[in-house]
Amino acid sequence: MEPWEQIRLNAEIGARMLVAEYGDRLLGAAMLLCHDSNAAEDLVFRTFERAIEKIRLYDSSFPFWNWLYAILLNYFRMDMRKRKAFVPESESFVVDALEAGSCDSFSMQLAEADAAMIRAAVGRLPSPFRETIVLRYFEDKTLSEMSELMETPVGTVKWRLHQARNELERMLSSLFTDRGGGTK
Repeated sequence: MEPWEQIRLNAEIGARMLVAEYGDRLLGAAMLLCHDSNAAEDLVFRTFERAIEKIRLYDSSFPFWNWLYAILLNYFRMDMRKRKAFVPESESFVVDALEAGSCDSFSMQLAEADAAMIRAAVGRLPSPFRETIVLRYFEDKTLSEMSELMETPVGTVKWRLHQARNELERMLSSLFTDRGGGTK
């Protein structure tokens, strides 16, 4: 039985199933959007709370994850409107990860540092661009799925994706140039 079906029968058991099945994935998406663990956890909690409260509105002909993610995205947007600014987390964690020597090889450390820098760069993107990158590359959504989730025309989604890629390329160009990768 799916969590959404169980919630309709028994909210407590269904809520536990919902958190067990979607908690980690939703938290990962929230971290990519918020770039702050406390804000991400709060966002996920409110998302689960709202999903349980409004489960009767879920149409099972659509993927449940998309419905759940749309709730998360709407709360994120409301939070961004309230704050009117996004201040990214310090990037010193990249240096800390390299100095910690937690990986067996230098190339593994480098790969982890690259991934951390990319996540940090995504976190610095303006909200609409960040949402687009997260949906496309971290959630593997198609343009039409993105359009539906973001409630935006496909043309706008394409433009945002293009702009976001250009901005990420600009932010990360020194990372790749320093490694001898050059520019495109």
